[in-house]
Amino acid sequence: MTPSTSTIVRTVLLSIVYCAVAYGTLALGRATGVSAVVWPANALAFGVLVALNRANGWTEIVGLAVANAVAHWLMADGLSHSVLAGVANGLSIGVTGALLSLWRVSRDQPTHVGSVLNLILISLLGPIPGSALGGLAIGAVLSPETPSFYYIGSWWLVEAVGFLLILPPFLFWRSPRHRKAAASPHHRPGITRARAVEMAVAIVALVGAAAVVPFTGMLWLIELSGAVLLWFALRFGMFYTAATTTLFALGVVACGLMGLWPAGASNGHHQADMLALQAMLALTTLPALLVAAIASQREKARRELYVNARRLSYALEGANDGLWDWDIAAGKGFFSHRASRMLGYDDAEEFGEAATWDNLIHEDDYGAARAMFDAHIKGQTEFYEAELRFRRKDGEWIWVHDRGKIVERDENGAPLRAVGTYTDISERKRLEGALEHLANHDALTGLANRAVFERELDRFAARLDRQGGRLATLLIDVDHFKQVNDTYGHAAGDALLVAVADRLRKGVRLGDVAARLGGDEFAVISIGQSAAEFDALAERLSVELAAPVPYGDGQITASVSIGVAVAASSAQAGDDLVVRADRALYAAKRDGRGVWRFFGVAGKVA
Repeated sequence: MTPSTSTIVRTVLLSIVYCAVAYGTLALGRATGVSAVVWPANALAFGVLVALNRANGWTEIVGLAVANAVAHWLMADGLSHSVLAGVANGLSIGVTGALLSLWRVSRDQPTHVGSVLNLILISLLGPIPGSALGGLAIGAVLSPETPSFYYIGSWWLVEAVGFLLILPPFLFWRSPRHRKAAASPHHRPGITRARAVEMAVAIVALVGAAAVVPFTGMLWLIELSGAVLLWFALRFGMFYTAATTTLFALGVVACGLMGLWPAGASNGHHQADMLALQAMLALTTLPALLVAAIASQREKARRELYVNARRLSYALEGANDGLWDWDIAAGKGFFSHRASRMLGYDDAEEFGEAATWDNLIHEDDYGAARAMFDAHIKGQTEFYEAELRFRRKDGEWIWVHDRGKIVERDENGAPLRAVGTYTDISERKRLEGALEHLANHDALTGLANRAVFERELDRFAARLDRQGGRLATLLIDVDHFKQVNDTYGHAAGDALLVAVADRLRKGVRLGDVAARLGGDEFAVISIGQSAAEFDALAERLSVELAAPVPYGDGQITASVSIGVAVAASSAQAGDDLVVRADRALYAAKRDGRGVWRFFGVAGKVA
C-alpha cells in the first residue's frame, strides 16, 4: 500500500529530528567514552510513534533506520557499519512496535497492572533481534578480540532500559478529552492550586533525595528517590508518575555523563558504571509505575462504584421523581407518595399489585415497555428505561420516563427485586410535538409545508400500484396577490393567505393533503377513481377560495387559478406529475385567471 502524503511528511520530519538526536548522542557518547551504553534516541522516537498511534507504522520505522544509518555515516563509521547499525536500530523499534500491537498495548487501552507488566516484557524482548545484529557489528568495528556477547548484552541492556524509562509517559498520556471522560462526575480533571503545591513539594523532595547520592557518595541512597516516586504514584496518577520517572532518570544519567554521579565498583570503567546506573534506575522507578497502575485501577473501580451508587440513589431517593420498588417474586409493588400524586391519587391510596399497575400503562406502549424490561431481566441491558403513557385517576394520559434496575437476584440469577423512578415528561413531549409540527407545517397557515407535500406525494404514488385508482395534484395560486399586498398592506395579504388556507383545509376531502408550498402557492394531493372527481374538486375549490375575505371594515376579493394533473400509476407520479400540474396552472393564468385547467394523461391541457 502506498503511504499517504501525510505519512511521508511525518516520516521525513521525524527522521530528521531523530538523525539530529542520534548524531548528537553519538558525538557526546564518544566524547565522554560511553558511546555504546547511552542511547535514548530509539526510545524517544518510538515514544513519538506511540503518541501518534503509529507504533506499528513501518513507513516511519524504515525512515528511522535510514536516519540512524546516516547519523553513523556522518560520524565516519564507514558505510557497511552505518548500514548495519541502521538496520539493527530499525529492527529494535520495529519488533517492539509489533509486540505492542500483538499484545494490544496502546494509549487507547485503560491503565492497569497488566499494561505495565506487558510494557516491561516488551521492553525486554523487543530489542533482542536488533541487539544481536548491532552488537556483532559494533564488536567487529570497535574491538574484534572482545567477546561479541559483551556488546550484544550492552546493546540490549541500553535499549531495554531506554524503553522502560522513556516510553511510559508516551504510552500513559491521555488527552484532556480522555481525562475528562474518565473523571468521576463529582471530580473534574485538572491541577488545583493545592495539588500544584503538593506536586511542587514532591518534585523538590525528589530532587533533594537524588542530590543526597552525589554528596554522600553512597549509591544505595537512590532508594530514597524511589520512595518519593511512590508518593507520585499514589497521589498524582499514572501519567505524572511516568513523566516524573522519565525526567528523573534522564537527569541522573546526565549527571553520570558529566561525572557528577558517584562511580560504582567498576574500578573507574565509565561504560560499566553507566550501564549499572541505568539498570539501577530501571529497578528504582519500575515499582512506582506498578503502584501507579494499581492506584489507577482502584480509582477506576471507585469511580464506577460511585457512578452506580449515584444511579441507585437517584432511583431510591429522587426528590422530584416517583419511586417504585417491585417485589418480582411476589408480584407486588410499592409506589411513593410522589408517584401517587403524579397520577392524581391521594397519599393514602395504594396502587395495589403490579398487574394493576400494568393496567395503568397505555395499550400502545405496554408491549414495548415490557420487552425492554424483559431484556434487562435477561441481562441484555444494564438498566431498564422507557418512555410511555400512564393514565391518571381522572382519566387523563400523561407521558412518563420510566427507569429502573434489577438490584437483587437469587442464586440461579432469577430477578427478585427491582427499583426505579419515573418522571413526568408530558411538557417535554408537548414541546417535542410542537417542534415536530413546526418542522412539518407552514408557520402562517398551519398547512403542511413543501417537505411534507413531497413525502406525501411519494407515499400516495406508491399506493397506486397496490390499490389502483387515480392520483391528482392540484396547484393553486392566489391571483394578483402582490397587488393585494401593495393596496392593503402585508397584514392584509397574510389574512388573505390564512383565509385561503382555512377554506382549502375544509374544502378538501377526507384523506386528501393540503399544503402551502410558499408565498401564494398552495397544493392539494387527492386520491380518486376518475377524472370527474377531480374536476368536481377543482370546480368547488375555485368557487370557495374566491369568496370575499372580511378584513377590517371591508373585505378583500381575490380569485385563484388552479392547475390539475392526474396519474394512473406510480410511474406517472412524482416530479413529472407536479410539472404537468404546473403547466395546467400556467394555462389557467393564460386564460384569464380565476379558472382551473386540467392536464390529462394524454398530455394535453383541457
